[in-house]
Amino acid sequence: MRFRFTANRAVFLFSLYVAAVFNIGYWRSVFQTGDWLLILTMPLFLVAAINLIMQLLFWPKVHRLTIPLLLLTGAGASFAVMTQNIFFNADMIQNLLQTNPAEAGAWLSWKFILWVALTGVLPAVLYARYGKIRHTAKWYKALGWRVLSAVASLAVIGALAATSYSHYASFFRNHSKISHQITPTNLIGAGIKTAHSAYDANRPFETIANDAKRHAAPHGRKRLLVLVVGETTRAQNWGLNPGAPDTTPELKQTAGVINYPDISSCGTATAVSLPCMFSNMNRNDYNASRAKHQENVMDVLQRSGLYASWRENDGGCKGVCDRIKHINIGDIAQAGQCGSDGCLDMALLNGLEEEIRAMKGDGIIVLHTIGSHGPAYYKRYTPEFKTFQPTCDTNQLQDCSSAALQNTYNNTIRYIDHMLTATIKLLDRQTDTDSALWYVSDHGESLGENGIYLHGTPYAVALKTQTQVPMIFWAKQGWYQGSGVSAACLKSNAGRSYSHDNLFHSLLGVFDVQTAEYRKEQDIFAACRA
Repeated sequence: MRFRFTANRAVFLFSLYVAAVFNIGYWRSVFQTGDWLLILTMPLFLVAAINLIMQLLFWPKVHRLTIPLLLLTGAGASFAVMTQNIFFNADMIQNLLQTNPAEAGAWLSWKFILWVALTGVLPAVLYARYGKIRHTAKWYKALGWRVLSAVASLAVIGALAATSYSHYASFFRNHSKISHQITPTNLIGAGIKTAHSAYDANRPFETIANDAKRHAAPHGRKRLLVLVVGETTRAQNWGLNPGAPDTTPELKQTAGVINYPDISSCGTATAVSLPCMFSNMNRNDYNASRAKHQENVMDVLQRSGLYASWRENDGGCKGVCDRIKHINIGDIAQAGQCGSDGCLDMALLNGLEEEIRAMKGDGIIVLHTIGSHGPAYYKRYTPEFKTFQPTCDTNQLQDCSSAALQNTYNNTIRYIDHMLTATIKLLDRQTDTDSALWYVSDHGESLGENGIYLHGTPYAVALKTQTQVPMIFWAKQGWYQGSGVSAACLKSNAGRSYSHDNLFHSLLGVFDVQTAEYRKEQDIFAACRA
């Protein structure tokens, strides 16, 4: 006796089965939200997503290996998620591959064996023994049905995104690792990433700008650039830009601040923008694997004799600061500056004055802020900066009005305004150092425009709210004199279009580092340098 299925029906039944049986631990997390719209629509989303992925993996003959394999591994993974709340990612796969027999034996129990036997082994054997795919005579008809099924899954996901985006955005952002509990997509994704990492690990590390030399004229005073990298702050709400709300009153009152209203980011997420902006690649030719295995501009500046330091308040520098001095702000924060969701950006200034005074020569210090990071925007500022009201004092974006969400986001920028102004004041009082401050955000944010929230939308289709970012520059008079840059010229050119592509070459230029990697046409300061 054999059960005959079309390929589409087999994939759909498999998707239903694993969504219901292998994701009990995941469903527990969904139910704990108490969000009934999420609870009611998540089954549709999960089945559609699994069906879409399986359409790519289910092919003649190959399915007799992939389906039983996913049933067996999925049963084991689902038990671990269900009973121990484990997250299956590439690190977990690596741990499993390195587990010795004694450690593996500690996992085994009668409950585990029974669960795997009933939910994994039994259906795998039944499928292998009795399942038979009824193939359509014409291959193009079979392919057409497969494409139609995939399109239907995309349509379901698209409809849910259009009607419930804020609910899903809040859920997956507030539970950033929850996708590692969705079986079998967690195993598929982790397996692919593990294989890629194994391949990538063999790629040699490359140095760049080996000919770099600094030809700065002696001037007797230290020159310092403090580069402040913003997080999730968008140009549309930046108070110095035309038409924006008044989110930067302190910077408006600070003499010498030059605002750049037309700046494009390299990506729509920190994992892309941060390594990209410090690399020698432009956005159009950026390669993440290449960036991971080569030096960046901070390495070049340090090798050229500059003091290079990185202060981290955003969960990591994505490899940019791996070979220079770096400080985790959580380690030096004062009482009240940090909570369960990170530290306030003013903590970045702890000990900064002492670090500057201890510098023996010229240098660059990067302050990596948490900025306007969501969805818990209300945690990015202290009560005295609750300027715009009413606010959205929750990370559940769907529970807030559009006005409250905008107000809370604006308050994060108001706090950034204060932090940047405080940094400028700190630099201004260093009598033996000619200092400058350069601020630019890594990417923007969506606050419900076109039904989209947060960030990370593919660049090609992302709204400008995610790709247009604020940027300012400030310097002491001594810095302008020592660098030969005209402040008036910079201000007159500030309205031009720039991007993260300019950072690498501008940093080399402003510190007089000569190398074949340098491109004068991409140096923001070059046209204004005597």
